Amino acid sequence: MFRLVYQARVSNEAHGLCGFLVHVDDRILQMLEGPTWKLVATFENIRRDPRHRRVEVIDERSITDAAFACWRMRYFDGRNVPRMLAQMTEAAAGGVPRTVQDAVVDFLGPDLIRPVLGEAAPARPSAPPVLRQAQPPSSPRPC
Repeated sequence: MFRLVYQARVSNEAHGLCGFLVHVDDRILQMLEGPTWKLVATFENIRRDPRHRRVEVIDERSITDAAFACWRMRYFDGRNVPRMLAQMTEAAAGGVPRTVQDAVVDFLGPDLIRPVLGEAAPARPSAPPVLRQAQPPSSPRPC
């Protein structure tokens, strides 16, 4: 995992991308921000990398400013959820996008998130998510 995060930081620095990675058990949630054409190319590399399985785009959208611009690739291991959520909120100046919040809560699941958020934690179905074949982002590819 150390090598993967290091490689991601180096690559993101070279390509002007930012974001974070959350690792829990054998699952990884990654959030990336940057210029569209660079994100498309990076996603394609991730999707084709044999170390990755069941890669899925949860959300993609155009934004004016990156919420996590100070992080080339911030790593969280999911052990200290309150600290992780506080650092995300601080890095995003209190404005963590709703889709990011929802993705993190869904990813962590009720066992990790309910002790932090208590009854405010959304009730999620216990059924496993339906996984789709990884599709490239809908943004146009560069020439």
